[in-house]
Amino acid sequence: MRYSVILKLLLAAWVCLVWHNTAWAAEKNVAKFDVGKVTVWAIADSVGERDMNVFPGADQEAISRYVPSGKCPSAIMVFLIITESEKVLIDAGLGATSGERASRLFDGLKEIGVGPEDITLILLTHMHGDHIGGLVRNGEKAFPSARVLSSRIEHDFWLDEKSPERFPDRKAGFEMARNVLGLYGSASLTFEFDTVVTPGIRAVDISGHTPGHTAFLLESEEKKILFWGDLLHAAALQFPRPDINAQFDMDPDEAAATRKRFMEKTAVEKLPVAGAHLPFPGIGEVEKNEEGGYTYITY
Repeated sequence: MRYSVILKLLLAAWVCLVWHNTAWAAEKNVAKFDVGKVTVWAIADSVGERDMNVFPGADQEAISRYVPSGKCPSAIMVFLIITESEKVLIDAGLGATSGERASRLFDGLKEIGVGPEDITLILLTHMHGDHIGGLVRNGEKAFPSARVLSSRIEHDFWLDEKSPERFPDRKAGFEMARNVLGLYGSASLTFEFDTVVTPGIRAVDISGHTPGHTAFLLESEEKKILFWGDLLHAAALQFPRPDINAQFDMDPDEAAATRKRFMEKTAVEKLPVAGAHLPFPGIGEVEKNEEGGYTYITY
């Protein structure tokens, strides 16, 4: 069976599994930020509202207080980093080809003036379908010139034949990851945590959401920003209550501990953050509040 057929079937299965409780709107949104000498573009693959049903362990008092409507703004964000030597994507979005969740990544790149063939490096925070689906387009590599990097732990987990036994409800996700990695072949590479993956960008261990979940710290001229992937899924709920996990967190205890640690770190250090599911433009700052939680200030 051709890759195109396999990947379309897997993507459809993933969309049904992960996003059935979320209403998404296909809108084209891009925003530009400067970090020292580096340009960062925030690109909305899709935007919409997160349904609180994906937080099965959340107490109703917290939901009623912070998300009284039962839904909060969210997005699937992709970030483009333009340096002197590379054009880097942080993740690649869902890649859905039709419907209300249809990917707007390529429209966003076109608006910026960057073609898929111009992308030289793709850094994966992890391999859930809404981060790797956009790596494939019409059954082929969506980014033919790019190297695709993921943490060694993440890469090995999704390829390990025993992993689906631990997470039988995520079979479609494992199959998708294996097919995407197979399509990119030798262009799919790995890195270790706390290493420089390309000049100015370091890989940071934020394991918990997935076994090798990775943040990327960009630094230029003493300016910094942390791209933290899926550290959280609903800003309105999880900033004030970082102990609350989404059903997507594969190790809930570790995910919650990591979330608290990095919210504290970014608040104390006044370190700007970029998140895959923060409301558009997905970039802002974290502040501590008087109740022991945190507040998100969007840019």
